[in-house]
Amino acid sequence: MLIQSLKIFCDLVDTQSFSKTAVLNNVTQSAVSQQIKSIEKRQGVLLERHKRSIALTEEGEVFYTGARDIVRRYEEMQHRVEALDGVISGTVRLSAIYSVGMRELGPYLKTYLKAYPRVNFRLAYNQTPRIYDNVGSSEIDFGIVAYPRSQRNIRTIPFTDDQMVVVCHPSNPLANKKIAKMKDLSEHPLILFSQETYTRQAIDRYLRKNKVQLNIAMELDHIDTIKDAVEVDLGISILPLPSVELECAEGNLKSLELEGESLVRPLGILHKQGRSFSIAAQKLLEVLTDGKEALGP
Repeated sequence: MLIQSLKIFCDLVDTQSFSKTAVLNNVTQSAVSQQIKSIEKRQGVLLERHKRSIALTEEGEVFYTGARDIVRRYEEMQHRVEALDGVISGTVRLSAIYSVGMRELGPYLKTYLKAYPRVNFRLAYNQTPRIYDNVGSSEIDFGIVAYPRSQRNIRTIPFTDDQMVVVCHPSNPLANKKIAKMKDLSEHPLILFSQETYTRQAIDRYLRKNKVQLNIAMELDHIDTIKDAVEVDLGISILPLPSVELECAEGNLKSLELEGESLVRPLGILHKQGRSFSIAAQKLLEVLTDGKEALGP
């Protein structure tokens, strides 16, 4: 049985999707189905197909564990051979939340791409739950999220901390101040991230702790939309400083420090626990962590 067939089986279990498995392996969905049928013809029924999910039978659990180990060992061997060649190439996939923009990632990516020009680097932006799912299913190598939380098969590594600031229109009365007091936040309409985001939940905890009476005008799920709303003076917001530095420098927005205890948003790098990483992926992590973190193949 070919390694590729075992990988397709494992990817199907991990992604729960024939279409995603096809993309990961550069084959058609029909080819995925044929590979699974071929495996089950030899091994018996390994998968239980439900309307929206795929479950392993008892035999499938045993087969999946063994297949995943074989695939991982094969990938480790490939990566060791690659290291001997001294040429670092291949595809590396990174996904980040929308509020971690190029001004924050750009310097790291510039360093990485300059050092390893033969790498096919792919960056995508997504919502936090989808990033966790994609890391867990190995669709991407790494994810960057706010307020990272380790899960059963996902490890988190500290990336950086964002200082959160109050942001307003330059003509807003607050623009004449350097520090926003808690009562200022109560007196102006707030434009905040939607409630399901970890950043919004942290902001809510901070405001409740400081007894701020909320006057929420809008809740939006994209940082660019929030900035646009503040730029037309629909209200004020609380955003990570790196995401508004350009607009503040151009005079389109004004940022203010928060009075008293600062609000800091931690960012973390997600990767799948126990996964074998290519040399190119390992090098990306080294750049993102300034050499403080390293992964084995």
